[in-house]
Amino acid sequence: MKPLLLFFFILSVYTGLLAQDSTYVTIKTGSKVGDVLAPAEMYHYPQFTKGEIFFKGGTKANGKLNYSRLFDQMLFIDNKGDTLALAEERTIKYIAVAQDTFYYDEGFIRIIADNDVVKFAEKQVWVVADIRKTGTHNTNSTPGVTSLRTFRHGNDAVRNELTLNEDIVLRKETHYYFGDKYNNFVRAGKKRLLQLFPKEQRSIENYLKENKVDFDKKDDLEKLTQFLNQQN
Repeated sequence: MKPLLLFFFILSVYTGLLAQDSTYVTIKTGSKVGDVLAPAEMYHYPQFTKGEIFFKGGTKANGKLNYSRLFDQMLFIDNKGDTLALAEERTIKYIAVAQDTFYYDEGFIRIIADNDVVKFAEKQVWVVADIRKTGTHNTNSTPGVTSLRTFRHGNDAVRNELTLNEDIVLRKETHYYFGDKYNNFVRAGKKRLLQLFPKEQRSIENYLKENKVDFDKKDDLEKLTQFLNQQN
């Protein structure tokens, strides 16, 4: 009986924290995403901004762009005024918008610091935390996707007009990345960082022993980036 009571106590505490955490939102069945999230939460820029797309083949294109935190996509406005998502993302070398630079690595990441040795980047994105199917038996399911990209069609940007047929809980997350001078990126973490910079493995391990680094904390990672930049 005691384990059962403990379980319900933990569940009630978690539910209370979930309700107080502003990084969680629920999109109810039949509602539009735009009814719940403000444009400032869905997009990186308050409005579509002039930018340039540089392709790996050496060509480039320009247009009005904006990054969608909902779909982890770079959107653009075409000649007809329609909002679309960039296709064939793997052919993109990088994108420059305003003062920002974005690289594509299984989604778009924005550069925070860049030098000859190491790049430090972040991704702010809404992920699907839970899908609550409605019906005879109201059941929850753990989604196999991390964003709303699977709810779009082709490269059409469904954006805030998307109407859902099930309750979906979204959680806003910030992920950090390290990149080398060849623009190879890895999610911030000790093992992946050592693999990215094998020649600096000993110095990195010594730094991590002497400095407590939280790989989800921006300040810690900025200091680590400065250290890595001094290794060459």
